[in-house]
Amino acid sequence: MSSPRGKLARTLGSLAVALSAVVIAAGPAAAETNGRISDVQPAADATISLIFSASGLPADVFLDPASVTVAIDNTSVESTAAPLESEAQIDRSAILVIDTSGSMKDAKIAGAKAAATSFLDTAPKDIKIGLVSFNDKAEVVVTPTVDRAQVKAAVSALNTGGKTALYDATIVASEALGTSGSRNLLLLSDGGDSSSTSSSADAIAAIAASGVTLDAVALSTNSAQIEVLADLAGASGGTVVSTTQADDLAAAFEASARALGNQLSVLVTVPAELASSGSTLTVSAKAGDQTITDTAFVPIPGAPKPSGSPAIGASGPILVSEPALYDRIDEAWLWTGLALLFAGLAIMLVVGFVRASRRRSTSVRGRMSIYTLGGRTLRKESETTTTALGDTQVAKSAVELAGRAVRGRNLEELLERRLDAAGLPFKPGEWALIHVGIAVGSGLLLLLLTSGRIAASLLGLALGVIVPWIYLGRKESRRQAAFYEQLPDTLQLISGSLSAGYSLPQAVDTVVREGSNPMAAEFSRALIEARLGVPIEEALDNIADRMNSQDFHWVVLAIRVQREVGGNLAEVLTNVAATLRERERLRRQVQVLSAEGRLSAVIIALIPILFAVFLFLTRPEYLEPLYSTSLGLLMLGFAVLMLVVGIFWMRRVVKVEV
Repeated sequence: MSSPRGKLARTLGSLAVALSAVVIAAGPAAAETNGRISDVQPAADATISLIFSASGLPADVFLDPASVTVAIDNTSVESTAAPLESEAQIDRSAILVIDTSGSMKDAKIAGAKAAATSFLDTAPKDIKIGLVSFNDKAEVVVTPTVDRAQVKAAVSALNTGGKTALYDATIVASEALGTSGSRNLLLLSDGGDSSSTSSSADAIAAIAASGVTLDAVALSTNSAQIEVLADLAGASGGTVVSTTQADDLAAAFEASARALGNQLSVLVTVPAELASSGSTLTVSAKAGDQTITDTAFVPIPGAPKPSGSPAIGASGPILVSEPALYDRIDEAWLWTGLALLFAGLAIMLVVGFVRASRRRSTSVRGRMSIYTLGGRTLRKESETTTTALGDTQVAKSAVELAGRAVRGRNLEELLERRLDAAGLPFKPGEWALIHVGIAVGSGLLLLLLTSGRIAASLLGLALGVIVPWIYLGRKESRRQAAFYEQLPDTLQLISGSLSAGYSLPQAVDTVVREGSNPMAAEFSRALIEARLGVPIEEALDNIADRMNSQDFHWVVLAIRVQREVGGNLAEVLTNVAATLRERERLRRQVQVLSAEGRLSAVIIALIPILFAVFLFLTRPEYLEPLYSTSLGLLMLGFAVLMLVVGIFWMRRVVKVEV
């Protein structure tokens, strides 16, 4: 959380700290007593939690929680306070940032080590303390921990040498403290920056944005060096002290440690009439016979945002409350949105059902063919000697189980036909097992990548189900397209072979030997079927079925007619080849002319889907109103319906039958 003092407070604070830096020339002077408001956190329930601390108090004097008073714009408000160390829910941490450049050698580094040890012994035991050292570069030596012995050992092992990366050290230390709880930096340096990759502005911005409190100790009386530290401290509302004696460092560090023990957790209740965009908050408390006071400009819970500018300390997108319109949406809108959503999905299912119904008769014929004399026989997966997944018994058992599941749902013929058409060397059971593995694996992968979000896992499961089926369809369509492209030349080759005196099986064998895939593979399969006793016309007709080629069905029909009534088959095939070649030329021309429309259809269809998936995985809160509110569901349903209608309309526009 960024510092709540506001831009004006930080600017004035930087100037004030620079002007009020205490220069200790011969020895430590009595420290000035100051109050400090930090870690201000406005809440939605019209309350403000903050930490109030005091520095410069004697070792035996503490802030009195019962004496705390709070005023907003000079109006007293209700508040409660308690010692911070009794608030177990508040995490407190601090980091010692110690200069180990070459100028800190000998007495200076010895004094710094002694001062750090005194700080560790004096600070409250519940505070996590870390260590950052810097010379040529900044390094986190110990991350914040309650293990004092570990930090003391790291302090004792510090060595000097090199230049001074002061600004880098400030940024590294503020990042090491995290983003929550009470966080403090105690910076010790004897000079200005000489080797940082970051600038002074970068360091000041990092401190202001991090919400930490930085106090600095300058082992120098050089005004320019003190001003550098004052700018860093002022960005967080901290203080800077300077001395020329290394022996005086321990007193300064002990005072900072005691200040950490003088912290109160204060909870302020804000009256409704005091709500505004920002107000002056004043906290006072007694410590012995002294009254400690500090003032800060803070945002008030429930306040309207000032027009033209975000709230103080805000950065990035600003989340706004849900409009009241959502609360006035009738339940009928909810059901209307759901109806539109499922209407779009239903259109897709109906179209898929219509296309699948065209193959229903062949599915029934395939199931009945096992009872015919020439039909296929049931094949047990366990009888095969190997599988695409390996030769182990586990792989064979898994494939056999998947095969049973496929046959039990009448999917075997469909999968077998599509795998044959795609040219993939898998049995239906093997493909089903791979498909399930991809679906489960993608679901688990997204579950791990999104830290256990169930919705992302379901999305991965859906993608794992859809993507392999799309891949199978693409392989099938590409193989069919290659078959159509090779068909005219193949018919010309068969015609030439017949003219040379070859029989039809010999002409088919010529295609197998001289052709290329997928044509050679399909004709080879037909030739094997013919050698096993299947009529050559039926074997060729099986090719047309597998490749879903109406053109080749006509070729087989011509062969059947020639076999029954006679005629010059070579001449017929030559004429058919010429016709198909001309159709292929025309088909390619149509593909070229419609390429822009087809690409536009794909892009327009995928942009909203991919963008929604991206937001779902990275910023799901942006999409939450679409499925958690009635108006959002209405909009989502209408969008899905329009998207589905647009996809099918554009497909019909760019699809030209040749």
